[in-house]
Amino acid sequence: MKKLLPHKWLLMLLAPIASGAAANSAQAQAWTLRLDLDGQEVVGTSVFNSPEKVLVLGVDGQIWEFAPSEAKNFAKVADGFTPWSQSQVRGELLREFGNQFEVTGTGHYLVVHPPGQRDQWANRFEQLHRSFQGYFTSRGFRVAPAQFPLVAVVFPTFAEYAKHSAKLGVRVSPGMVGYYSSRTNRVLMYDVSAGRTDDNFWEENAATMVHEATHQTAFNAGIHSRTAEQPKWIVEGLATMFEAPGVWNASAYRRASDRINRGRLDWFQDYAAKSRSPGSLKGLIQSDRVFAQRPDIAYSESWALCFYLVETDPRRFAQYLTTIAARPAASAYPAAQRIADFEAVFGSDWNMLEARFLRYIQALK
Repeated sequence: MKKLLPHKWLLMLLAPIASGAAANSAQAQAWTLRLDLDGQEVVGTSVFNSPEKVLVLGVDGQIWEFAPSEAKNFAKVADGFTPWSQSQVRGELLREFGNQFEVTGTGHYLVVHPPGQRDQWANRFEQLHRSFQGYFTSRGFRVAPAQFPLVAVVFPTFAEYAKHSAKLGVRVSPGMVGYYSSRTNRVLMYDVSAGRTDDNFWEENAATMVHEATHQTAFNAGIHSRTAEQPKWIVEGLATMFEAPGVWNASAYRRASDRINRGRLDWFQDYAAKSRSPGSLKGLIQSDRVFAQRPDIAYSESWALCFYLVETDPRRFAQYLTTIAARPAASAYPAAQRIADFEAVFGSDWNMLEARFLRYIQALK
């Protein structure tokens, strides 16, 4: 009898998941497996597998991507899949970060922070989560409960933040105060104010928390998918939309004008008046290229388009978000499909859409 290579056994083990997901991904029965990857034990459930790549969603919420040949000692360990509880994740964080940090739990969050700084961080993250849920629920969006405790890690210095990020393969600069890691499902940032809450730099901390917590909540509430490619304009457009106080703190800022992101509006109106080319909207939809070429313009136009759609047509905007969040795991998202998905919801008359969009944004004061 021909002996199967170890990674062939892994693919055979995962095959029922793949066939079940192909037949009906919503009803496919997940189960728990254990394997060794680069000397580290991984426990989770498969969300995608092929002869070239496997994606495993860990019990702690992290996503592991690897080639089948890289996995060792794999086995099915349980029927079904049960994520870790908040207390289990908290214990793991305490072991990972040690006694130089404290871990504070709120309703949805576990925040790793320097000792004695609970009030500066934990409740703020929880408030942002509640604001996100309230904003989308009030506009008819279906917001799913988070499957895992949401984790944020605040480092006291840039050096510690940079060292930790390097282990994840992320290069950061002092100007990059924080980011959301879809792979680890964590927000990582450093305290640019060095613990001084009355420091002017604290505003930069607050802005980073709003933007990155929006990413994290969106990817955990079914608004975005962590396993399928998402258009960058929609991901960054929503996060920049929440930078406005009337969005993330609607109870204190009640006027419609408080929902406008003034910085992004100024950028976009100036760009539209001076150098924006006709047809730019379609270019933004079909490719993420503009984010690498002209990031300030890309972020501003993404904000403007998201703001326009959610303010004028929230029902179809919710339909579009549902469409892209349901894309197959690990699939490419070519330009033609991006355009087709957008047109299926908003129509194919790009000239009319662009004219209405520009007229609306240019009228904002």
